[in-house]
Amino acid sequence: MITVPTVLAISVIIFFASVVRGFTGFGLALVAVPLIQFFMPVTDTAVFIAIVNLVFSVLYYRRSRKVIKGQPLGSMALFTGLGVAAGTLILKFIYPAYIQLIWGILILFIVLFLARGLNFKIRSEKTALTLSGIFGGILAGSTGITGPPVAIILSSMHTPKEKFNAIISVFILFAVTYALVFYLFAGLIRKETAILALFSIPALLAGLYTGDRLVEHISQKWFTNIVYAVLIIMGVITILKGIRGLFPALF
Repeated sequence: MITVPTVLAISVIIFFASVVRGFTGFGLALVAVPLIQFFMPVTDTAVFIAIVNLVFSVLYYRRSRKVIKGQPLGSMALFTGLGVAAGTLILKFIYPAYIQLIWGILILFIVLFLARGLNFKIRSEKTALTLSGIFGGILAGSTGITGPPVAIILSSMHTPKEKFNAIISVFILFAVTYALVFYLFAGLIRKETAILALFSIPALLAGLYTGDRLVEHISQKWFTNIVYAVLIIMGVITILKGIRGLFPALF
């Protein structure tokens, strides 16, 4: 049931989650999902976050078109779809906890090497966006987590923060669009969940504005360090989810 306290609580959560995403380009689900699950089931939470992420990405795309003009986004769109489909198949045949554990460990190792100067030597933007689509789509399809593979690839190329945010936002737009299509065909989208997502839009807009103002006052070096910190948090949370799935008695 939709109540005023529920709408207010979810709006506060979405505001802070949107500040993180507005600042780094990703991480909305990282902040919001654990808290939103106090108010709705896991499946509804996934649908809710997908809708909010879709609205956010559409708004951000309209504001960042100039930054990504001329980028080979078609390749990213195609390979994100293939990646999400592959991730969904992986999820169907492999226990999710193993996937989460492996991905979380990989994220931590890669961030460690990036912080020590690792460079994947990707020179072509088309190659970068294609790889981002494939690996980001697989992770999104198999775990519901969006962003880390794309952030890792863009960080290794020392992508400027404005372009970094814009490209990740476009990837998330592609990923959640595919996910919502799957949810729709699976009959998982409930009217109440969609209404709650729409009620959270004002908080999302306020968070986006706040995150943008923070980006304007942070240097590229600090921005990169904060992205690494968010990735580490996401990696740790992914590992903990995997451990919780494998050893539920510990939690």
